[in-house]
Amino acid sequence: MITLSEAMQTISTNWNNKLVELTPGVYRLDVGLKLKDGTIRYQFVYVWQVKNQNGRDHVFMNSRAGMYNNNLNLYQLLKDSGSGYYSTVTIVPDKNAEGNPCETVVVQASPYLDSLSVELLGDIIFEVANNADWLEEKHFGGDNN
Repeated sequence: MITLSEAMQTISTNWNNKLVELTPGVYRLDVGLKLKDGTIRYQFVYVWQVKNQNGRDHVFMNSRAGMYNNNLNLYQLLKDSGSGYYSTVTIVPDKNAEGNPCETVVVQASPYLDSLSVELLGDIIFEVANNADWLEEKHFGGDNN
């Protein structure tokens, strides 16, 4: 079975992306996404380990797409959110840049740790980053998070 800290270090090194341990066991990976025009845009993915109610370890991860607001076309957002194989889209409590409470649309995944290889964890992290970036571009006006 992989350990999350070693797997995150390996992924960061293999991808040449910046990894920060924000607090013990909570990681932020700055995932580089190559765009059609050849430029690279970066999307933060936050990753940490949790236990479910039965004591089984999960790797939980999420990436922000944008702040929820009443002007969002939820129907279109839901339709556009259906491309995740490992991930899903939800709205979570958060804080904005000024520290005020808000709700944020995120892409998240929570695979079982014991089912992961480093390669699969990387694939899931990339999917979360890519889908969050795409939703951010389409529904929130671009690279704001």
